[in-house]
Amino acid sequence: MKTEYQHRLDMMEVGRRVHGRGWISSTDGNFSVKLDANRILTTPTGVHKGYLSVDDFIVVDMEGKKISGTRNPSTELAMHLTCYRQRPDIGAVVHAHPTICVAFSVSGIALAQCLLPEVVFTLGGIPTANYAPPSTEEVPRSIEGPIKDYDAVILERHGSVTVGKDIFAAYNTLERMEHVAEITFHSRMLGNAKPLSNAQVNELVKISKNLGLPERKITCNDCNACGKHSGGACSLVAGGTSMSVENALVSTDSRAAASTPSVEKVAASVLPNVSPELLALIIREVKAELAAMTPLRG
Repeated sequence: MKTEYQHRLDMMEVGRRVHGRGWISSTDGNFSVKLDANRILTTPTGVHKGYLSVDDFIVVDMEGKKISGTRNPSTELAMHLTCYRQRPDIGAVVHAHPTICVAFSVSGIALAQCLLPEVVFTLGGIPTANYAPPSTEEVPRSIEGPIKDYDAVILERHGSVTVGKDIFAAYNTLERMEHVAEITFHSRMLGNAKPLSNAQVNELVKISKNLGLPERKITCNDCNACGKHSGGACSLVAGGTSMSVENALVSTDSRAAASTPSVEKVAASVLPNVSPELLALIIREVKAELAAMTPLRG
């Protein structure tokens, strides 16, 4: 059992790591550790988290009232308290601003859990919470749902929240999440982010259970990595059903679909070596463009 002093040293180390990786700047970010059922050790507001000292930290109760310390708690303390209330199993929370994760949220792109086996094993998925103005009560409300099922949540246009049994576990989850974002970014730059198949995801879930790893929720997060989803329903979900190319086609205008009966044949002929999933996405986009052009023809 660690002493409060040891927890302070651990949080100082995590502050140095997060700042060193460029995931916080200046006085951004905040961390906390649950000391016991009624006390939370947390970072103060207005202090650079990369250069924390032992005396900088403060202790608050589960309502956010300061118990000890000379500084004031962060305005985002309520977000930490929400995590502890929703997840009695966790012992620490890290809020940072991981660069690529935030960039994805600014671009309106969700991170895919179906690209890497490690994500299926360790995180299950990485949801993005609805936008909420920083330092407002809307932030804790935005994560109430996602944090129940996930250890890593991206805050749209803001940053991230990661949780764990201790401060290093919460930091490790942050590191893994940003690493996934980096790989996803580079695979998109290369132009062919090939997802795991439905069978492969199911196999990973079975392996995870056999290894005794914690059960992770795996659902489609509408990331468009596979091009198979429609309205949030994706075939790459554990226990799901594979979706055919025909079922993946979504026409935005019935007139366009009727006026272009040979789009599929033309696409298959022109692009014979393209995977069925990518072909389906191309056909869908072509049909959408044709649908948009149809009124101009009349």
